[in-house]
Amino acid sequence: MTLSPATQAILDRRAADDAPEVAWRWESMAAEAVLRHGGPADAEALLPLFLSAPAAHEALVPVLARHGDRRLAARLLEATVDGGRLRDGVPSDVLHAVGRLGYAPATSLLWEHVDGSHHVSRDACLGLLHLPCEDLRDAITEALEKHEGAALFPEFLPVLTPKTEDPAWLDRLVAWGENHASVDCNGGLILGISLHGDRARTAFTRLLWDDRWEACGTSTGSALWTYAGTRVLGLGLPQLYADLRARLRTCADPDVRGDALRSFVTLLRLRCADVRTGVEAAEARPENFDTLYGVLFAPAPDDNDTLTELADRVFGSDGPLSDEVRDLEDALRTAAEHEWALRAVASR
Repeated sequence: MTLSPATQAILDRRAADDAPEVAWRWESMAAEAVLRHGGPADAEALLPLFLSAPAAHEALVPVLARHGDRRLAARLLEATVDGGRLRDGVPSDVLHAVGRLGYAPATSLLWEHVDGSHHVSRDACLGLLHLPCEDLRDAITEALEKHEGAALFPEFLPVLTPKTEDPAWLDRLVAWGENHASVDCNGGLILGISLHGDRARTAFTRLLWDDRWEACGTSTGSALWTYAGTRVLGLGLPQLYADLRARLRTCADPDVRGDALRSFVTLLRLRCADVRTGVEAAEARPENFDTLYGVLFAPAPDDNDTLTELADRVFGSDGPLSDEVRDLEDALRTAAEHEWALRAVASR
């Protein structure tokens, strides 16, 4: 059984005498490498370590969810659930993980957690998103109708609307988000809209630029789920950049221009970080970093503005967002160089 170097390092270090905070930070860094470059053997090797102290090794859960299988999910559930509830000290990410692994026997358990605390409910809903849920269709519909139109509700319940097989929920989610939902509680609405597929593209693109949604708000957490939605729908950043430029050309309102550019920069920041949401539908391969760098910062001579030039015009060359765009240009260039290096290694 060949393990990734990062997994071996985690196992070798498990007895290290580091302070808990330092150990957690280091392990989360190493786990990120396993998440990206590991495989089934890594999940098998790391499961016993996670089960030995779940709260201390929460960073390993995404690795288990990404590289495990249904048999691993069954073992994970057996060790972390007692009396139909998560044991004390078990992170709620486990609910997301067993659903992501397609472990259908967990369906009822996950549904029982949908009305839990925010994080528990989120992870239960995201887990159910990856399961068929045929037997829950009526219950999901009833729960959605109970909360529809509320400002605050189990935030990620709307991601389950496709399970109802009722196409009317697309327009109902849009109306809910535009007219009622708090921007502190709309991440699930945003992601849920995207999960309705190609027919949701127009509505999703509209809400992305609509400041009523604050879809790219970082303080509310909505930005992550908007980014996931763009990936679900295949809305690449080059396409959104073309849309942004068209909007800036036709809009004179400085606040609207600033909000639109700020939203795009937020999505770019998430792409540069190559964040993972744990939503399988959002894991389609995005555009390469070198392609994105060319579109945003090294366009053809007749293609006019770079993103840096747009930011300077909208925010001023000394503005903090213009500075961030320059930092993102450097980050994107470095990511593109690393991408080329990985291709070279893979081709040998």
